[in-house]
Amino acid sequence: MSTPTWLPGRLSQPAPAADARHDRFPPPTVGGWCEDARDDPITGLVAWPGFFTRLPGLIADAIGHGHTVGLAIGDVDNLKDYVEGANAVDAQSFGHLAGNAFMGRLGTLARNWLWRSSVEHSSLATFGGDEIVLLATTSDEHAFLTHVVGLRDQLCAGLPRTVSFGTGVISPTDLPRTVAGDHWWREFTVHTIGAIEHTLFDHKHARNTGAPIAQGFIAQAPLGPSR
Repeated sequence: MSTPTWLPGRLSQPAPAADARHDRFPPPTVGGWCEDARDDPITGLVAWPGFFTRLPGLIADAIGHGHTVGLAIGDVDNLKDYVEGANAVDAQSFGHLAGNAFMGRLGTLARNWLWRSSVEHSSLATFGGDEIVLLATTSDEHAFLTHVVGLRDQLCAGLPRTVSFGTGVISPTDLPRTVAGDHWWREFTVHTIGAIEHTLFDHKHARNTGAPIAQGFIAQAPLGPSR
C-alpha cells in the first residue's frame, strides 16, 4: 500500500498554560513529546488527560512524516495481592500507601530507563492506576518490541511484582490512502488503545484460568489496514 495522502485539518492541540508542569527528573518524555503536559503526582509519568488529548496528534504527525509508531500498555500483575499482603503484615501501611509507594517506584524505574534508552521520540504515561503506557517512534515492530522488553525487564528487576504488556505498531502503510480530520484520528486512537488492551487482558484472563502464560508476558495486538 502506498503512503497515505495527508489533507489539511490535521490535529493541532496547543496545551493550555494551566496544564503546563514538568518537575521530575528524569522526565517522562524524549524529543519534545508531551513535555508541556502535567505529570501524574504518584509516578511522575505523563498524566492521562493531557496524554490522551495529545495522543491522536502525536500519532498523526509521526505517521505523516513517514515514521512507524509503537504503543505499549503495561499492567502490574497481582498488585491487589501485594497491597493486601502489605496491609496484613504492616498496620501502618494502610494498604493503599503500599500501592502508592509501588507505583512511585515503577515511575522512577521507567523514567530512568527512558533517559538511558535510544528512543528518539517517546512518552511514558499512566491512566492513573496500576499501569504504564509507552508511546514511541520506531523503525519497525521488532525494534519497538526490543524497547518494550527492555522496559519490562527494568521494571520486573526493580519491583516486587512483574508487569505484563500488550503492544501494537502502526506504520504509514497500515492506514487508508487518504486520511483527514480530527475525528478520524481520535477514533483511530481509541480503537488502537482498545485493541492493545483487549490483547493484554485476554492473555491475563487466559493465564488466570490455567493457560501456560508467564507473569511479565508481552503480547502483540494485531493492528493494520482494517482499522
